[in-house]
Amino acid sequence: MSSIIFATDPTQALVATDTLAVNLDGEPLLFCSKATYIPHLRTIIAGTGLGSFANDWANYVNNSMIVAGVRNLDYHSPSALRARWAKQRDEPGFPENLTTTNYQIGVSEDDQEVRAFAYRSTNNFESEPLTHGTRYKPECALLSDVSLLQALRPMMEEQRRIQESKPPSERIYIGGQCVVMHLTKDACTTATLFSFDDYEQQLQAVFGNASP
Repeated sequence: MSSIIFATDPTQALVATDTLAVNLDGEPLLFCSKATYIPHLRTIIAGTGLGSFANDWANYVNNSMIVAGVRNLDYHSPSALRARWAKQRDEPGFPENLTTTNYQIGVSEDDQEVRAFAYRSTNNFESEPLTHGTRYKPECALLSDVSLLQALRPMMEEQRRIQESKPPSERIYIGGQCVVMHLTKDACTTATLFSFDDYEQQLQAVFGNASP
């Protein structure tokens, strides 16, 4: 479970995620990167819900799939994601109500334009081409009077406030740091934009929960 905010236009994409992962009780478990860039495909893979599913998928794409770029990857993704999700759900103790969404954002091998696709477990991982613009999950207000880079912190902090008002069983836990990727046809750069105010407390909790 996580925050993701991203924007695309034909020439570039900006993808921001938090880094906090929690256990089934909502306690800090570890910090992790929730978006992966695959240079030879010029594609970013990110996910929400079961975050490790997107990371495992990115490793599989990188190490096991023969594809030419994000469009070719999109063709093969639905069936491959269904098979991997079915295997994941067969694991003992897997929560029945857990869902996941994968996003693939890359520079098309056909026309060099940035393309974005979503694949949702609730939609049987059908390919959903996304129009250009700004998207975010979970809910918050989109700030339009500043640049997206300037809006990321207040948007993510609002996401946290909204989630903290919900019962623990319905809450999405957001925290750690905000990591941003900027993709163009020539490069992808990554930076840590900010740390949440309680980052140090969460860090201590991660190490405390990991102690024998």
